[in-house]
Amino acid sequence: MRFGPKSVARARALWSCDRAKCACTLCLATYTSQTTPLSSSSSSSSWDFLEWARSGNLLQGDEEDAVTASLPSYFHVFGVDPREFRIDLGELESRYKTLQKHLHPDKLGAKGGEELRDAGERFSAHVNEAYGTLRRPLLRANYMLEQRGVGTEEGSTMADLDFLQQVMEIRERLEGEVSGEELEELEKEINAKIEELVDEIGRLIQDDDTLLSAKELTEKLKYFENIKNEILRQK
Repeated sequence: MRFGPKSVARARALWSCDRAKCACTLCLATYTSQTTPLSSSSSSSSWDFLEWARSGNLLQGDEEDAVTASLPSYFHVFGVDPREFRIDLGELESRYKTLQKHLHPDKLGAKGGEELRDAGERFSAHVNEAYGTLRRPLLRANYMLEQRGVGTEEGSTMADLDFLQQVMEIRERLEGEVSGEELEELEKEINAKIEELVDEIGRLIQDDDTLLSAKELTEKLKYFENIKNEILRQK
């Protein structure tokens, strides 16, 4: 069965919203076991950065904009290779906890007083944002693409109509009467599609010549993540 233009447009509207920014259980349930180690050279850069943060280098001016401008990329925060898509989430979490421990207001206040403590709070928020982005494959891919000059604007149009047809068919299944067994089977199907996309994005995003292809697959990943979340909501 084929769907007309109105149905395709409806699929875009319902399934392309960026729910991956959500920190709820549903949105964090995907990919938790899909990891590879951080690069062997990354450990020293993350700890060097930690020392930089604790030594007061955040205070580069009286204006908050000056402090914000001094903040490094999310990759530098955790010592992650900016071209390596698949990372060790366990190691990422460990580094996150270490950073936050050393950025505790009491420690910074004892070292540099209220001024350093306040700047550290702004940096701590940056660390939180970096961690939240790097631990989610969709947000990580979007960030990597943006850092490489490939925009991932909200509301961009999916040009692959065959793919949208597939999304509509899955949506029709979810809107009907679906048994628990059928949901389990559909979840396995979606997980397989997600894993395939993650693998392909990880390969394409490393090469400047294939960034546009990586962007297209990242858009598809967003659709499937939203479908995954809907399946989990119904279970």
